Amino acid sequence: MSGITGISGLGIGTNNGTVASSGGLGEMDFLEILMIQLQYQDPMSPMDSQQFASQLAQFSQLEQITQMNQNLEASIQTNLLLAQSVNNTMAADMIGKGVLAYGNDINLEAGEETTINYKLAGSAQEVTIEIKNESGATVRTIEVGAQGSGDQETVWDGKDDDGDDLPAGAYSYSISAQTSGGTAVQTTTYTTGVINGVSYEQGMAEFIIGAVQIAMGDIYQIIDPE
Repeated sequence: MSGITGISGLGIGTNNGTVASSGGLGEMDFLEILMIQLQYQDPMSPMDSQQFASQLAQFSQLEQITQMNQNLEASIQTNLLLAQSVNNTMAADMIGKGVLAYGNDINLEAGEETTINYKLAGSAQEVTIEIKNESGATVRTIEVGAQGSGDQETVWDGKDDDGDDLPAGAYSYSISAQTSGGTAVQTTTYTTGVINGVSYEQGMAEFIIGAVQIAMGDIYQIIDPE
């Protein structure tokens, strides 16, 4: 701000525009600088009234902006709490619904088969699905063959590569797809299942599908379970 000179011993200077070591210029800092400027002004050359009025106007603007920021922060916090409340209320109504959610988790029930859903960005000559257990070890590789672009699904019988039934629990999968020329085809994987519970993490609802949990924001589609 023009007209303010460095004042030693008061922690106020013009090199970095800060007061003491607060790291920012607040309302009280601004007022303190203005008062000290008036106190130490040259009596033979007092501050110009127009300059003084300009600095008062700057202070008023700073106060208004600070108040606006505080009101905005309060509004954002209120909207966030309202959204959490609405989401949490809706979450309980999702129990029993079938969903497709972005992800690559599989909930396997003992002795049952499960459907793996995914999407291919283009036609593929070779599609391979690799399924891993919770330890990250590959337990099953499925050679699907050729598939067209769009939404696809493959049924996994819940067995490993030796034909033995795998225990119930959470598994994950990845898909490798290639064209006839060997070019990789982009894939999108989904987690599929029927919601049988809701948990709350830091105030936000997460849906439970057996041994798998999915966030509300990851849900891609709600479907009627068969």
